[in-house]
Amino acid sequence: MFPIDFVITWVDQNDQKWLEKYASVAGTQDPNGDEQARYRDYGTLKFLFRSIEVYAPWVNHVFLVTDEQVPAWLKTENEKVTVIDHKQIIPARYLPTFNSNVIDFHLVNIPGLAEHFVYFNDDMFLNRAVEPTDFFDSEGHPRDFLSFNAIMPNNVFEHTYVNNLAILNNAFSKKKTLAEQFFKIFNPKNGKWNLINLCLLPFPMFTRFVDPHTPVSYCQSRIRGGLAQFPEMLASTCPNQTRATSDFSLWFFRYFDLLSGYYSHRRADFGKAYQLQNWTDAVRDILKSKHRVLNINDSDKMSDHEYEEATAGLRQAFSIELGSKSSFEK
Repeated sequence: MFPIDFVITWVDQNDQKWLEKYASVAGTQDPNGDEQARYRDYGTLKFLFRSIEVYAPWVNHVFLVTDEQVPAWLKTENEKVTVIDHKQIIPARYLPTFNSNVIDFHLVNIPGLAEHFVYFNDDMFLNRAVEPTDFFDSEGHPRDFLSFNAIMPNNVFEHTYVNNLAILNNAFSKKKTLAEQFFKIFNPKNGKWNLINLCLLPFPMFTRFVDPHTPVSYCQSRIRGGLAQFPEMLASTCPNQTRATSDFSLWFFRYFDLLSGYYSHRRADFGKAYQLQNWTDAVRDILKSKHRVLNINDSDKMSDHEYEEATAGLRQAFSIELGSKSSFEK
């Protein structure tokens, strides 16, 4: 099997230097007041690293992408991990940036990054043993599933779907895609999404795709090729230091692979995404190792007290399941 790297993006919003840089761009030192982006750190990053060591010891290398920050507990001497600063991969004219879309587009510039990599946000975790074939098939195609969805925009970030789809609907015919991938789009592995696909079948164009909000498999060369083919995505996104309505996102390349048929079908319930306000459900999943991968997404619907209670509960659950220090820790 070919090498597979993991890439993780992370920020410590309590770092004073980072806050000062943020204030120079956003005019405030309160990033949580920005509804378009969440920067809070749950204090669970070490459990992501522990889960990688326990559940994916086969990984070739782990890259942690940060903005002049290194977790105090991280053992950078470990030959299997490399901390990548934004300055190493993003042109200086776009820095500092607090736009995750800008950061994501430049991940392919990571020195030494393998052709095949899996992208994690810092609120994603492995929850039981996974194999390389859970992320890529033997020919190197990403493992994924294609299901339709509808756009229901309620914030600036949602505009990225509209922008992505404007290009994709011009590049691909929905009718042709349905003909070529009918048995992937309507497949028992898709579970409930088969019903959504059926409901959206009459629409002549793609209205959105189901995003699992769990780690995503990418091929570096496919992203580079897409950026070269559609340079307007970088031109429209990179000058925006915070998220903007003109942004495109890295999800574009996942969608492009799906519509091209450049993927191997995987069950829709391979992973599970939870909102932080439903943290007790996530804890049950952690303790029972129900899903292989998890995403526990932050929410602006919680008070500070509720947030502290939720993150403490997550840390306690992870401490039960992943209590032993990993080789990534000092």
